[in-house]
Amino acid sequence: MSGPGNPDPGPDPDLRAAEYALGTLDTLERAEMEREIAVDLGTAIRVRDWERRLAPLLDAVPPVAPSPRVRAALLQSLPGPLPGPSDQLAALRRQVRRWRITAAGAGLLAAGLALFVAVGLRQEPERGRYLAVVQGGGALPALIVRVDTHTGTAQVRPVGAEAPAGRNLQLWYVGAAGPKPLGLVGATPSRVKLPPGASPDGAIAVSVEPPGGSPTGQPTGPVVYTGKLIPE
Repeated sequence: MSGPGNPDPGPDPDLRAAEYALGTLDTLERAEMEREIAVDLGTAIRVRDWERRLAPLLDAVPPVAPSPRVRAALLQSLPGPLPGPSDQLAALRRQVRRWRITAAGAGLLAAGLALFVAVGLRQEPERGRYLAVVQGGGALPALIVRVDTHTGTAQVRPVGAEAPAGRNLQLWYVGAAGPKPLGLVGATPSRVKLPPGASPDGAIAVSVEPPGGSPTGQPTGPVVYTGKLIPE
């Protein structure tokens, strides 16, 4: 997918901000984002905007009172001096609010609705841009694929995709003309070229193939992940 003639574009800044707000980044990625937020105003604004978009998810998560033991542990984990009795409730509410946003967002990802269905995403959809949350029923999506029909390219970000030992995962665009290969799924984000005539009516799929990919130009192994294109 990437190479000397097709350099790795790196993760999409807006998508990284969404993943940070959802809490799906790993520890190292989250620490890197927090350093970036502290020095880059654009990153801080993107994260703030995603937190605002995801806030309605709180309505779907019922409140649960913590047990005394959990409540004490929460208070101990709060930064700074331990709050006095009058401040404890407000501090706990702030902490629980952040965790409820993360839990609600992760649940939507697992359900396949993810960022772009639950909260309506952007106020004004960008024409020609689509997103597919590609998954196979696991706790996290396998891939997040961002498609731009104007440029004829797609950005692929692996999340939870796993290939069986000795096999490769291959990405496909599935349209009216049948599956068209997009390349092998790697461990890092990459950009791929869409087949001629690709449209938003298609879907993204991932199959298990021999090392190096399908020898026939069509899927030869089981299709383990799929995702529909959703207007961004």
